[in-house]
Amino acid sequence: MSNRLRELSSQHAFQTQCLAQMGVVTWLNGVENVVGQVYLPAQPWQAQGNVLADSEALDETLSLVSEHDRVSGFSAKAAQPPVMLDPQEKQQSVSNLREQLNAGPEIIVEDLQPIEELAVDIEVATDVHLTQVSSIELRAYALSNRLLILSDVPAVFSQQEEIDQLALKMAQALLKDPVENWQRYAFAWPGTLKNPHFLNRTDWLIGALESSVQRWTQGFLPEAKLVLAGSKIAQLMDDLPSSSPLKSYPMARIVSLSELHRIPELRKEAWNSMQTSFFSSH
Repeated sequence: MSNRLRELSSQHAFQTQCLAQMGVVTWLNGVENVVGQVYLPAQPWQAQGNVLADSEALDETLSLVSEHDRVSGFSAKAAQPPVMLDPQEKQQSVSNLREQLNAGPEIIVEDLQPIEELAVDIEVATDVHLTQVSSIELRAYALSNRLLILSDVPAVFSQQEEIDQLALKMAQALLKDPVENWQRYAFAWPGTLKNPHFLNRTDWLIGALESSVQRWTQGFLPEAKLVLAGSKIAQLMDDLPSSSPLKSYPMARIVSLSELHRIPELRKEAWNSMQTSFFSSH
């Protein structure tokens, strides 16, 4: 019985070999050594077809292993060398494939099909023209939560303190009370966008200005007033949609604060305009 051969399935035999290589050699039931060979084919996915079906084929194929192999378990048989095609036969196969490819469109070779690229039209949004103003430099003054002055200033501006004092004097005169708290803000829009598809778009400027003014006036009282000082800010405010909450504020339109500071003669006209806009009904 010591030399008895036992036929194992390919999975069982391979598992036995792996366990033997790891040093596990006593896992089988019984005390007798099991002798055999594990065949490792060149293509492992065909291992299922290498299991011998009868004992005669087993006796003819399997041979006893050496004493070293008996100690270590099952031995692996070297893989069969790959089959080499005759060069002439290989050339005939290549020529046959070329003939099939050139035969016509009815023959499809999936692995050799080219990748088909589909052209997709990208729709660019129509340019939106909401205002003729493309750039603006703005100073905003929120005073006593009751008055907001928005004034154009030059791109290169160096009279900040002077117009700050002018805005405080105007607010005190309009509100008829000392200005206890005030805040200055700056808003700048340098010009048209750089994207060639959106060079003429100005709705971003409108939206940015509207959101900024809403943020500056979020704590304002219901009777707050709005002074638009300058032609650009006045145009932008006119271009806001009618549904904008900024349209609900009483507005006065005057020249910019920088002009009022540079040309004092304009102050009387600006004062009359504010009085008419805010207090004409009283």
